[in-house]
Amino acid sequence: MQSPVRYPDAERRPIHGPQVLHFPEVRPDRHEICRLVHLQPDRGAHQRGLQLLDELLQMLPRLLRPRGVFQVDTIAAIGPHQIRLAGGTVFNGPDGGFLSGAELLATFVVTIGSAAERLARCWLRSGRVLPGTIVDAVASEAAEATAEQLWQEVRRWARQRGLEVTPRYSPGYCGLDVRQQIPLFDVLPAHRINVRLTSSCLMLPIKSISGLIGIGPPQRVQAHRYACEMCAHPDCPQRRVPFAGQKD
Repeated sequence: MQSPVRYPDAERRPIHGPQVLHFPEVRPDRHEICRLVHLQPDRGAHQRGLQLLDELLQMLPRLLRPRGVFQVDTIAAIGPHQIRLAGGTVFNGPDGGFLSGAELLATFVVTIGSAAERLARCWLRSGRVLPGTIVDAVASEAAEATAEQLWQEVRRWARQRGLEVTPRYSPGYCGLDVRQQIPLFDVLPAHRINVRLTSSCLMLPIKSISGLIGIGPPQRVQAHRYACEMCAHPDCPQRRVPFAGQKD
């Protein structure tokens, strides 16, 4: 079994943050929203849904409150199945392999607030299925866009120091158990952006995303090397790179 890499002189206190970020604007991916709600632009029967989507994309930004918080801690030891921070927090799972080469770890939580999800729930309960479904998809993609903006901020911080970052990894994906949100919320004050974790590891507001970002020397850390390259799951809807030999 591969031994963990240890950093005996790791700084126990966070070396940056926690920092709260407020994003004035996020741009949900329209193509991804269409995929989520099965709207096909080349089908005449879907034109009303596409028109409704564009109307909602104009309206919904008024309901969104995109914000995030992140903190950078020193890694004390990292192995294929565990990351231990200098402050004592431990993350178990394949994240140690995904983030190999990292010497620092950014923990983060982002949210867009609860107004959009409340609107979607209200419309769905009243029988307005199509607009409710579209609002829910827009809110999900707005949360993803917020997480992407936070990742860019962490990358900017790292590159100012001659470092690079990994892609972001979230509990519940890539084999990382959703209960790894417990140590994440223990180390990061997510309450500063009004996000809390329930006993079943559900974040409230629901349209929130948590995760880990590795930071290290650019010769050892790659910003666009996804865990998908190491995964053979045949039906994962979140796959970001094709299987070996498969075209994009």
